[in-house]
Amino acid sequence: MSYFKNVCLLKAPQKVDIPYGLIISDITEVCYLAGMVKDDVDSIAIPVNTYANNPLRDFKRYLNTHSADMIGISAMTGAYSNALEYARIAKEHGLYVVLGGYHPTALPEDVLTSSYVDAVIRGEGELTFKELVNNGPSEEVKGLSFKNNGTIIHNPERGLIEDLDTIPHPFREIRPKRFGNAGNDYLFDTIFTSRGCRIKCSFCSNDMVNKSWRCRSPENVIEELKMIHTTKKRKILKIWDANVLTSVDRMEKIVDLMFENDLTNFKIWTESRSTDIIKAERIMKKLHGIGLRHVSLGIESPNLETLKKIRKATTPKTCEKAIEILNDYKIKVQGYFIIGHLNETVEDIKRYPEYARMAGLKQAVFMVMTPYPGTQIYEEYKRENSINSYNWDMYNNFGTVVEPNKIGLKTLKKMLAYCNGKFYGIDSSSRQRTISGTILEAVYRLINVAVIEKNDDRNSLGDLKDCMFEYLHALVGNEIKDARFRDANLLKKFGRKIIFRFYHSRGKSVDFKLTMNGKATELSITDSRMEADYRCISLYLDDILNFEERLPLQRIISLSSRYDVARANRIKKPVIFLKLAMNRNFLASLYHLSSLLIKTILRSAFQKTHKQFSTDQKPLEKQPHSSVAQTPAKN
Repeated sequence: MSYFKNVCLLKAPQKVDIPYGLIISDITEVCYLAGMVKDDVDSIAIPVNTYANNPLRDFKRYLNTHSADMIGISAMTGAYSNALEYARIAKEHGLYVVLGGYHPTALPEDVLTSSYVDAVIRGEGELTFKELVNNGPSEEVKGLSFKNNGTIIHNPERGLIEDLDTIPHPFREIRPKRFGNAGNDYLFDTIFTSRGCRIKCSFCSNDMVNKSWRCRSPENVIEELKMIHTTKKRKILKIWDANVLTSVDRMEKIVDLMFENDLTNFKIWTESRSTDIIKAERIMKKLHGIGLRHVSLGIESPNLETLKKIRKATTPKTCEKAIEILNDYKIKVQGYFIIGHLNETVEDIKRYPEYARMAGLKQAVFMVMTPYPGTQIYEEYKRENSINSYNWDMYNNFGTVVEPNKIGLKTLKKMLAYCNGKFYGIDSSSRQRTISGTILEAVYRLINVAVIEKNDDRNSLGDLKDCMFEYLHALVGNEIKDARFRDANLLKKFGRKIIFRFYHSRGKSVDFKLTMNGKATELSITDSRMEADYRCISLYLDDILNFEERLPLQRIISLSSRYDVARANRIKKPVIFLKLAMNRNFLASLYHLSSLLIKTILRSAFQKTHKQFSTDQKPLEKQPHSSVAQTPAKN
């Protein structure tokens, strides 16, 4: 008979997630914990979808109607405040609260100062969690920190689980319904075929929890894949090892077994080191055959000195070779870059998007150095007095919490927007097949800038607009001579010449200038200037911020994820799309988008540019401020 009989599990979401459903957690980690104790307890549940419209309310309702005496909450640093919100509700209902994951492992003493937390599981959690559930908190449970009559006790460390095959498979059946999927049916799913990493990058938290590299046997991996594989839809599978190609021979065995067992109806995404891609080139065709379609490479910096300082053990040349290999096998490759290194200047940062394009990347993610507690970088930046915020909500790879090399806070924020604009400017326009799509793509990326920066309460409304404008201004100079937009006929109704102006304030605006020549359309992005023959539609950054304010992150993530679910389902696609069209989040978003477009069109009234200039002289700063400046960011 177990000490705790009715157990809940949650993985807290980060306060700020980029609104893209694929990157959010599939809670496989807590499903591992469930698998460890499912036969020991009376009930085990993941009670709520933390990406629902009001998950805290849902959690309260669950605890009001279900028996529960313990909850385990996993938390990254950027999710810690959300974890405490769930912990608070759990304590109000009398549950024993245990936190685990990277942040509690790094700072167990700090976490246990919270009155909402009873215990912390440090490091790998499965064995510690099982002992805690069965025997209760005591000094006999290795890897546990807990309170005993107000005293915090840190038990000895627990050794690593050397044989990963001994861990039961994740108990996915208890996952809550999310984006129309439940349990084993999630369209996005994650497996881990190994733990740990042989490379000890100074900025990475992995070594703190998983330490040395250990792997599951190919046969054990295949058992798990059989549990989630289906022919009804092509699931997006994230193989989320720190380095899945550490052993190429082992990976080749997994691939061969996948072919033998017809486990090939996946669209696979993984992360890798460039050096591993190079040594795995001989099996790249096989990897493509089992569904590998997307690889994210940790490039970090084009600066060799920086790579040495962060102990990356790669070079720009190896990164370029890995990109070339993946492109040759038609596997999409995305580069991860980190700006804000102590040894780099603004001019160094400006090289990042140029290098990314030169290296052959079509996708890149630019992040800001985040000194996560427990890492070597955390101690280094702390010694240099380069950490400017301990607001854990901002510790998500995009929040600006450092000021390296005397680069000011606002400058570093602008550099993040600059890198995105400089890299994606021409791509985000040319890959769209419609004029409306091109403009909406720009709006979407401006919303991303706003989402990232809004969580920093040091930002004023003007700061938000400045970062958005930095993204826009990085696009200036891009042009497409022969765009074949499907909706180019719209230009004919307005004299074949039109400007979409993104307006910051007096003297600060950027034009998307479209000119129709025969069947082709020329698109150029320029600083605003008088163009007497062009009609102009102005989109004000204030209006875009107000639109973002009415479109919470949960709604964006839910809509994008439900769209992906509908698109992937081969049998019920029409029904799912119909449900999506009737979804209240979709209808609300459509309403707010329509309001933005109508307001924009009515304000601009398709005036010619010289007329627009006469009305544009009124600066926005004199208008009533958006509610964005006073309202906390929505999660």
